[in-house]
Amino acid sequence: MTRSGPRRQTAVAAVFFAAVAVATTYPLAARIASSLPAGFGDPALITFLLAWDADRIAHGFRKFWEAPFLFPHHQTLAYTEHMLGVALFTAPLQWLTHNPVLVYNIAFLASDVLAGVGMFLLARSLWGRSDAALLAGLAFVLSPYRIGQVTHLQMLMTGWMPLSLWALHRYFAGGSRRMLAAAAAAFLLQALSNGYFLFFFSIAVAVVVACEAVRPPLSRRRLIGDFAGAGAAVMLLLAPFAWMYLSVQRQHAFDRPAEDLFRYAARWSDYFTVAPDGWTWGGLLPLGEPERQLYPGIFALGFAVVGLIGTVRQQRAWRRPVLTYLLVTAAAFWVSLGPGASRPYGVLLRLVPGFSGMRVPARMGLLVHLGLAVLAAAGAATLLARLPRRAAGAVTMALAVLIAVEGRYALSVDPFPPVAQRLDRDVYEWLRTSPPGAAIELRITQQNDFHPFTLFYQFNTLLHRHPIVNGYTGWPSVLQEFLGGPAALFDDPDRVGEVLEGLRAIGVRYLLLHAWSYDQPEQPARIREAIRAVRDQTSEERQFDATVAWRLADPPPPLPRGPGEALHQIDGSSLVLTASQIPDRLPAIVDGNVETRWVSGVRQSGDEWIAIRLPQPGDVARLRLETTPRGLIDYPRHLAIESIDPRGGVQPLFDGSVLPRLIESLASDERRAPIDLDFPPNRTATLRLRQTGRTHRWFWGVHEITLWTR
Repeated sequence: MTRSGPRRQTAVAAVFFAAVAVATTYPLAARIASSLPAGFGDPALITFLLAWDADRIAHGFRKFWEAPFLFPHHQTLAYTEHMLGVALFTAPLQWLTHNPVLVYNIAFLASDVLAGVGMFLLARSLWGRSDAALLAGLAFVLSPYRIGQVTHLQMLMTGWMPLSLWALHRYFAGGSRRMLAAAAAAFLLQALSNGYFLFFFSIAVAVVVACEAVRPPLSRRRLIGDFAGAGAAVMLLLAPFAWMYLSVQRQHAFDRPAEDLFRYAARWSDYFTVAPDGWTWGGLLPLGEPERQLYPGIFALGFAVVGLIGTVRQQRAWRRPVLTYLLVTAAAFWVSLGPGASRPYGVLLRLVPGFSGMRVPARMGLLVHLGLAVLAAAGAATLLARLPRRAAGAVTMALAVLIAVEGRYALSVDPFPPVAQRLDRDVYEWLRTSPPGAAIELRITQQNDFHPFTLFYQFNTLLHRHPIVNGYTGWPSVLQEFLGGPAALFDDPDRVGEVLEGLRAIGVRYLLLHAWSYDQPEQPARIREAIRAVRDQTSEERQFDATVAWRLADPPPPLPRGPGEALHQIDGSSLVLTASQIPDRLPAIVDGNVETRWVSGVRQSGDEWIAIRLPQPGDVARLRLETTPRGLIDYPRHLAIESIDPRGGVQPLFDGSVLPRLIESLASDERRAPIDLDFPPNRTATLRLRQTGRTHRWFWGVHEITLWTR
């Protein structure tokens, strides 16, 4: 075949996969500039991310990591996929059109083309038949697994993997360092498009390199030098990203719970389950759990077996590549099973920095699909080589139809933002022209209580350019969880003023109340009246179509701090503790472990107390209360602290709400939420804490108490 022949074939394959992408996602192409496919979850998030990346690229990557959500946290882009590997290609389109929805949809369609062409090149280079390679590309693009991942562009943008492997094989075959550079570049782009595959694809690459290096046509000395150079270049370019993710992960103790790893680990039976709306072969294939719908399709399974048998019997020249991709498939399957006895996942968790940030071992199943598609291409090449040309063409078409039937799905396509929410454009224009300062948008909810309006808020930061407390990412903000959680702080009129005081202290300057975001129309009216009742917290109110906006008052003065003299911490074990309820749990609040706590066990009614007798009378200068995220809802609704001197005299030291201070503390340390209360001079034998507020739902809890004396 001439050099132009393969190039023409590749061009034809690209056009073919573009047509497949448009046909299988219809009617997306007809609404490509105004609607998003597959709902308003991750597609809306990634639409924002691609636009944010393009904006930061245009500004020389300045403040790239400071995405404008989850205020007051920093480096919040590292709370999710940064998507730079995609944005590098879509940024020019973003600058040209200023249409993030169009950009997302182009990337969405291009993911199919990239995956198809990448697999086509890899399979053709290994088995030498373009028809079998086309089927492998189609099986990779229309894998039933992709139906369950249709909302995750980063999981669809996987064509860099077969492209990297194609270039890697070309390097081993001819020694071209240009091909090795191409393999490294494709690996880098894959890692920048999906953090999972920085780790998972590395395993597949290691298997391929190990198999190719058994009897390499190149000297081992050359191989070591070339791979050392390529590896160093990739590591150098990935180092800033790895450093940022690792530092944020460590700073906030971001680790996936063990139950998540087991919940989202694959079982062997998951490779025979499909996503909703998937082809079930008349009910033979059950529906799978989210992230575990791993059925690769009958073509990939069946023809992979044909490829293995055919190679053993006839195609001796194919034995090494077939064995290579059999090992890739087996290793990927093994890792996809997650942690457990005799499995490598636990070893990787312990040894590989950052590996603990991934919660879905089953996503390694995509490498199973890649390996099976390559092996299936060998099987198809074996069969088609035995047939006359016309018969081979007919069989190819029949197999393509079979693959398309299994991979077909009904794709929802909806206007974004929804028409009903476009009324907010005026309020965001007002916010855009307002002085700097963060905003909070109501309704606010916890991340797992997902509502699309959170992503509308996030998307609109592209317009108004103010950071917001709200956000939807891979990791939560404890402040958002607290404000939007079951404590329902904005739904309690008695708490609204305290909440606003705390928000003002951390730099929030604007509050937007969207009536359309509430299920019950009377709820936003109650919140509006509660905000109006605390006039000292706001300086301006503006009414827009479906939204009320407030400019909050200037920040309150800094909370009073004690003098700068040296303080002496009291040993917690020397304190004698008594309480109104459950005294046997009191040692938990002075054991140095913030994860243990004392809890009243009864709803706050105003008569709960804790008494702390000092080892000897002293001048208590400061008390620190610490709370973990799980205990925030049990904060005291009103706290009175009194000093009792050796003669029984009582001196009030503090009487008020700790809620503003609690909100402020979450901005600096959300893992412990330390609240420091400084006291005037006193002579204390016993320190008494009285909870004098009321709530019909929550207990009073204390995780850790620390005392200092002057």
